[in-house]
Amino acid sequence: MTTEREKKTTTTPTGRHYNSVEELLRGESVSQEVVTKFSELEQETSIAQSLVQMRQAANLTQQQLADKLGKSQGAISKLESSDDDQITILELTEYSLATGQAFNIGFGPTMNRMEQVRWHALEIKKHLSALAKDAQQSEEAEMAVKAFFGEAFFNLLTILTKCHMELPNTGVKARFKRVGSPSFVTVPRSNIPSELSRKTHEPVPA
Repeated sequence: MTTEREKKTTTTPTGRHYNSVEELLRGESVSQEVVTKFSELEQETSIAQSLVQMRQAANLTQQQLADKLGKSQGAISKLESSDDDQITILELTEYSLATGQAFNIGFGPTMNRMEQVRWHALEIKKHLSALAKDAQQSEEAEMAVKAFFGEAFFNLLTILTKCHMELPNTGVKARFKRVGSPSFVTVPRSNIPSELSRKTHEPVPA
C-alpha cells in the first residue's frame, strides 16, 4: 500500500536523456546560480576527478588501489573527493604507477584553438616520421606501419570532413548526407609488432 509520503515523492519520468551533467542542467532549466556553483565545483575538483578516471580505467576498486599503495580505502576515498589544491605531485605519481595511467603537467603560453590544431599537426608529423623510421626494423614492422598510415590517413580525412560539414554555408552537407556518416578505423592491436608498442611518455596538451 502506497503511503502519503511515497505519493508526495513519486516523480514522473520525463523521457529525456542527457550525456552529461552540463546537458542536464541546461535541459531542465536549472537556475543560473546552481549552474555557476556546479561549474566552480567542477573546476576545483578536475584533478581529483581525473584520479577517479585513472583508477576506473585500470579496473580497480578503491580498496584494490588502497592495497597496492599501502593505504586504507578511506584515504583513497578522501583523496578522490578532495579539492585540487589539496592533491600533491607525489599522490599523482603514486596513482600513475599503480594504475599504469600517465598524467602530464605542461608549461608554456596559452594557445587558442587554431594554435592548438597547428601544434597537434606538428606533433602528428613528428610521430609519423618516427614510425616511418621504426618501419625499417623488420618486414613485419613495415607492414604494420603501412597499415597504420592508411588508418591515420582515413581518420584524419574523416575528422576534417565531419568538421567541415559543421561550417555554415559550405554547400557540402547535402552531398555528404547521401554517402552517410563516415566512421573511424583502427588497426587491431594484435597486428602491431612489439617493437612498435613501446610507450613514448610524451606530454599531450589539454
